[in-house]
Amino acid sequence: MLPKENRLKGSQSFKKIAQGSRPFHSSYFILKKLSANDRDLPSQFGLVVSAKVSKKSTVRNQLKRRISEIIRFNLKRIKNGFGVMLLVKNQAVGKNYQEIKDDLESLLKNARLL
Repeated sequence: MLPKENRLKGSQSFKKIAQGSRPFHSSYFILKKLSANDRDLPSQFGLVVSAKVSKKSTVRNQLKRRISEIIRFNLKRIKNGFGVMLLVKNQAVGKNYQEIKDDLESLLKNARLL
């Protein structure tokens, strides 16, 4: 689980990032980032795993846990001062941890967060 200071809070934060940012795409994710006013604050992440990805909540929750663990593991390498929303695509269902990790890390590099 991500530390509290690294989690997006409230629907307003999600709406602000969704409307005011350009998306970065990968095989399993869509990443939207928005620069914060204060560069010293730690980056905050929000995960969105829609019911369209899987009707089963256990599958959605497993994806969330895996993704948040990958982000938590890379927090020291991630730049400060960003709000990041991560949308999960259907293709991520059934993939193993290493495939998700490789895809997410390459997406973070492309978005210039690592």
